Amino acid sequence: MKKIILSAIFFGYWTLAGGALAAQAPDLRDAPVCKTCGMDRAAFDYSRMLIEFDDGTKVSTCSLHCSAEELVLNRGKKVKAILVADYGTKVLIDAGSATWVIGGSRKGVMTSRPKWAFLDRTAAEAFVKENGGSLATFDDALKAAFADLYEDVEFGPAHKDGPPNAGGADEGAHAGHAGHVMDSGSQLLFNPAFGGQIYHNHPEGMWMVDSTFTRTDMEVLRHNTTDVGVNSAVSQYGYMTVPTKMRMDMGMVMAMYGVTDRFTLMGMAGYQANEMNMIMNMGMGMGNTAQPPMSTNGIGDVELRGIYGFTKNFLASLGVSVPTGSIDERVAMMNAGFRAPYDMQLGSGTWDLKPSLTYWGFTEDKKWNWGAQAEYTYRTARNEYHYNLGNDLSLTSWIQRSLGPFAASFRFAYTNWGQIQGRDPAIDSLLAAASLPDADPHNYGGQLLEGLIGLAYQKGAFSVGAEFGKPLYQNLNGLQLERDWILSGTIQMMF
Repeated sequence: MKKIILSAIFFGYWTLAGGALAAQAPDLRDAPVCKTCGMDRAAFDYSRMLIEFDDGTKVSTCSLHCSAEELVLNRGKKVKAILVADYGTKVLIDAGSATWVIGGSRKGVMTSRPKWAFLDRTAAEAFVKENGGSLATFDDALKAAFADLYEDVEFGPAHKDGPPNAGGADEGAHAGHAGHVMDSGSQLLFNPAFGGQIYHNHPEGMWMVDSTFTRTDMEVLRHNTTDVGVNSAVSQYGYMTVPTKMRMDMGMVMAMYGVTDRFTLMGMAGYQANEMNMIMNMGMGMGNTAQPPMSTNGIGDVELRGIYGFTKNFLASLGVSVPTGSIDERVAMMNAGFRAPYDMQLGSGTWDLKPSLTYWGFTEDKKWNWGAQAEYTYRTARNEYHYNLGNDLSLTSWIQRSLGPFAASFRFAYTNWGQIQGRDPAIDSLLAAASLPDADPHNYGGQLLEGLIGLAYQKGAFSVGAEFGKPLYQNLNGLQLERDWILSGTIQMMF
C-alpha cells in the first residue's frame, strides 16, 4: 500500500503540473516550444518573445537571447514587429516601448547577463532596487544580446581572440547557445532514466527535478561465476533456508540547482521496498517447503552532492550519503522475529563519501553524444550494529543518438562492490536459527557488468525516459542471488 501511495504522489504531482500549463496565452498554444533552442515557452512565459516579419512569417522564442539569434539568421528579412512578455504580468507587449533591465542577480534567459522587459517603468525601477541591474532601452538590450552571443561561444585555441572566420558569427552564435542548452541535462545529453546517475552541470539559476521508479529482479543462486541449484545450496553449501527470488523496487526524487554555470547542487531521496521468496529444507527426507515472503519497505538513505565543471566536458563531484535509511528492519521466520538480513535493510547506517569524475562529448552535428564516468563509494566507519557495507567502484560509458524529439541510448555499467566488513550479532541470530545465506556477511560483494538500452522523449521542459538492462557478466562472492534484469522509468522537468 505504501508503494501505491508513493507512486500516486509522484505521478499525481506531474499530472497537476501538466494541467497547470493548460491555461495558456494564444501564442503559447500556437508555438509551445522555442524555435531556436527547443525549450518550453510556457516555462519561460515571463521572458518569451514573438517576432513578425513583413513576409508574414513569425518566429516564437523563449528569450531575447534566442531572438537575437533569429534576427541574425533572418537578417535578409524586414522586421514588422517584435513582442516581448512583460516580466510581471507575462502579457506580450511591444519590445521597443518597454523599459528593459540588463544584468542583476535574477538569473535566467539562457545567458549569464539576463535581460528583462517591463511595461511599467516603475515596476522596472522596483526590480532594479531589489535585484540590481540597470535600466535600458530595447536598442541597448538588443546590442547587449548580440554581444553576449559572441561571449557565450567557446572558441578553440586557434581562435581565442576572435571568431573562426568572417562568416562564422551566425554559426558560432547558434552553436554557443545550443551547447548551453545541451549542458543543462536535456534528453539530448542524457536519458533521464539514468540522469540521476550521470552527473552534469545545470545552468545558473535553473532547476531540474525528476522522479524515477526502478525495479531490480534477482533469480538463481550463484557462487563466483557458477549457477547453483536449490538442492545444491542445501546439500553442498549446508544452508537450510534458501532464497529463490528477490525483487527491489525504488522510487527516487532528485532535484538539481545551478548555483553558477560551473557549480551545481543536487539532492536525492527515495523510498524502497524489498521482497524475498524462500524455501526451507525440512530435513529427514521431507523435502523443500515454500516459506512466506520476507519483505521490508521505507525511506532509504539521502544523498547530497556538489558538482563542479572544470570545462563543459569534464566534471568532478563529491556526494555525501546521509544514513536516513533504517538498518533495524525486522522480519518473521519460524514463528519468531529476527532482524532482517543485510540486503533487506533500507540503508547503510554510515556516512559515506562518493567522489566521481565525468567526461562527455558531442559530435559536430550534435546528433551523437558519448561519455564515461567513474564513481567510488567509501564507507567512513562501521555503523551502530558493528558492520559496514563494502566500498563500491562504479564505471559506466554510453553513447546516445538524437532522433528528433526522441533519443536512443546504449551503455555499459560495471560495478565492483566489496564484502561486508564486521557483522551484526542480531543478524547472526537469524543465520543460526534459519541458516539463510543472506544473513552471512561473507555472501556479499562481487563484480557485475551490464548492458543497458534506453529511449527518451522530450517536449519542451518535460522529458520522459526508460532504460532496460541485462547482466553480461557476474562474479559473486559466496552464495548470492544473481541479477536477472533492471528496468527504470523517469519523468523530468526543467524550469
